Amino acid sequence: MRACNSKRLLFIVTLIQVLLGCPSAFAQPGAVRVIYYPPWNISKLPLYLARDTGIFERNGLTLSWINPGSNEKLLATMRNGEGDIFVVSSNHVVQNNATGGPALTVVANSGYNYSVFLVDSSIRRPEDLRGKKIGTGEPGSTPDRLTRLALRKLGLDPERDVTLVHSNDARSADRASALTSGQLSGTLVTAEAMYDLEKTGRIKSFRILADHKRLNIYAGGGADYAMAVDFLKKRRQDAKSFLSGICEGIAVARQDRPKALEIMTKSERGRDPAALEYLYRLYTTEVIPARPYPKVEGVELGIQMVASTLPSARGMKTQELVDATLMEELVKEGRCN
Repeated sequence: MRACNSKRLLFIVTLIQVLLGCPSAFAQPGAVRVIYYPPWNISKLPLYLARDTGIFERNGLTLSWINPGSNEKLLATMRNGEGDIFVVSSNHVVQNNATGGPALTVVANSGYNYSVFLVDSSIRRPEDLRGKKIGTGEPGSTPDRLTRLALRKLGLDPERDVTLVHSNDARSADRASALTSGQLSGTLVTAEAMYDLEKTGRIKSFRILADHKRLNIYAGGGADYAMAVDFLKKRRQDAKSFLSGICEGIAVARQDRPKALEIMTKSERGRDPAALEYLYRLYTTEVIPARPYPKVEGVELGIQMVASTLPSARGMKTQELVDATLMEELVKEGRCN
């Protein structure tokens, strides 16, 4: 018995010495820093559900949430290496990597901005838009670039085949109103503007010439999930646990409508409850994927948009910015169904 007690005492003393002499060997890694901007878009619904229902904590994660508050501050945060995971738009990732920030790679996507190219009911084919007025945003703005891209995908030259009518306000609802009044023959509109037109019955006067899927335009939403390459190498299990949480958030979004609408109501204060229902149905059926693989088309668009003003981005390749292996592993392990 005395020998047994002596061995036990020796073990305890040795353990204490190890703990005091090499505490780092037993230290837990710090909180995972999650940078997210813009703060809300319905494509981020799975993220908010995972955060607010404790999914991430149940996956063993401690997260630190940071909203920089502006594009400029976001890019500075990225360049300074102040985050591990970035829930942003792919163009932010492109700009960061092209300007020498710590290398980031896009590992997942949970959505984008739903949009359609809406035209007057008399327009049957893209060719019918020749010589017509098309609504767009301010020159060089994101709505303007996307409108020009959509026209080119429809086989039209935005400079020669149509007359672009620029709006000082980027809201597609205003362009939709101009379409209603007959000032325009076509314009890109978002889901919110579509709801307003459907609610008032004015949608009957128009037709959808093409949607984002036909145009292969997957832009915005701030729901590209990028990770620092260094973080991905050193804390891959934490990275997988985070993405597993996003998969669970997607499942909750689809299965628990009241909880999803509760999150949406908090995030979109003042919006018509019927509009929230409309957006919920639209995004959970048409936009938010069952499995949030990286959206390659969105990253390609991000490169294209940044390269138009930033020469250092012109030689970037999509495959250099995308890593789908985390999602592939999760699906294989049955953690993202």
